[in-house]
Amino acid sequence: MKQAGLIIILPLLAFPLLGSGLCAQDAVTEDYFQRKTAKKAQQDWTLNCQGCHKADGMGRPDKGLPTLTGEVSKFLQVEGGREYLSRVPGVTNASISDSDLTDLLNWLLRRFDPDNIPQNHMPYSVDEVAQWRKQPLAIDAALYRKNLLAKLAAKNSKN
Repeated sequence: MKQAGLIIILPLLAFPLLGSGLCAQDAVTEDYFQRKTAKKAQQDWTLNCQGCHKADGMGRPDKGLPTLTGEVSKFLQVEGGREYLSRVPGVTNASISDSDLTDLLNWLLRRFDPDNIPQNHMPYSVDEVAQWRKQPLAIDAALYRKNLLAKLAAKNSKN
């Protein structure tokens, strides 16, 4: 009987350790989107990103604004992809704090592409987002993205 109680309690104890970030095991849980940090991240998305990437994350590829839905987490599968997502102009220029931006990036992965979050994914940290944000890809974002997509295609052709 005690073991059954522990099975129920242990997952509940783990949630505070996750903070506002995401992990692959928790990627599709609906309770995440009810958290205060997720609701704030969605608000920040609406105010800072949705105008270009659209509410559904489909972007405007004809204007160089990529689709996020079903695609954005794939960048985490190749070297340089994690960094890239923190350095694109819209991210580096967002008028929100590093902490809020970190929550927004973690929310964005879960909202628009939970199926492609790698199993070993660690949530973005405020320190890494703050560091990469200081190194924007203002001019080279499209070329950087093209190279990452080529790496991803090569990786997928080997599998």
